[in-house]
Amino acid sequence: MHVDDQTMILRMVLAAGLGLLVGFERERHGRAAGLRTYMLVAMAGALLMSLSLHLAQMFEAAGTASSFRLDPGRIPSYAIAGMGFLGAGAIIQGSLSARGVTTAAAMWTCTGVGLAVGAGLYWPSLVAVGLVLVALNLLRPLARLIPHEQYVILTVESTDTGVRQLLRELLHSYGIKILFAGRERCLMSGTVKHKYSLLVPSGQQWNEMLLQLEAMPGVTCYSWLEDKVP
Repeated sequence: MHVDDQTMILRMVLAAGLGLLVGFERERHGRAAGLRTYMLVAMAGALLMSLSLHLAQMFEAAGTASSFRLDPGRIPSYAIAGMGFLGAGAIIQGSLSARGVTTAAAMWTCTGVGLAVGAGLYWPSLVAVGLVLVALNLLRPLARLIPHEQYVILTVESTDTGVRQLLRELLHSYGIKILFAGRERCLMSGTVKHKYSLLVPSGQQWNEMLLQLEAMPGVTCYSWLEDKVP
C-alpha cells in the first residue's frame, strides 16, 4: 500500500487513540507516564514507521538509476532503542526496590503499537493494546493472590537475655525463616539488641504476631522494616 500524506495522518491519529487507551489506565492509577506520554509515544511510533516506509518508496521509485538503498527497518529499530531511555526515566529506583517497571514496559509496547499502525498492521495493533489492558487490569488482582515472599529486618531491643529464645519460637510458629541473626549488647545499660534478617511468607496477619512480640517480657523497643532483595 502506498504511504501518502493522508495515510500517514490517519495512522498517526489511530496510533494516538490506541496510546490514549493505555495512557488512561496508567493515569487512573496515578503513574508518572499517563495520557499525554502514551499518546505521544504511540503517535511518534506511527510517524517514524510511516516515514521509514515513505522514504523506502521514494528511493525505490528511482529504480536502478540510484545506487542508494534504504532499509525500512532501520528507523523503527532506532525508535525502539530510543524508547529504552524514556522507559528508564519512568522507573524510580529506591534503596529497596524499583517502581515504574510495568509503566516502562507498557510505554515500550506502545512504541511497538505505533510502529505496527504505521506499517498498516491495524488488527495486530488492536490486539496488542487489548492484551496490554488485560495485563494491567485483570492480572493485577491475580498477582496479589499468588503467594510471594518478602525480606524483612526485625530489630528487637530488650533488657531480658531470655527473649532471644522466645523470639525464635515466635518466628518459627509463623513460618518465618531466619537468614541471619546478629546481637548487640550494651554493658553499661544491660540492654541487648537482636537483629534478624528474615524471609517472610505472604498471607499471614503480621499485626497479630507483632502484638505478641510487644507482650514479651523485657522488650523495650522493636522495628519491622522491609529489607533489600538479595
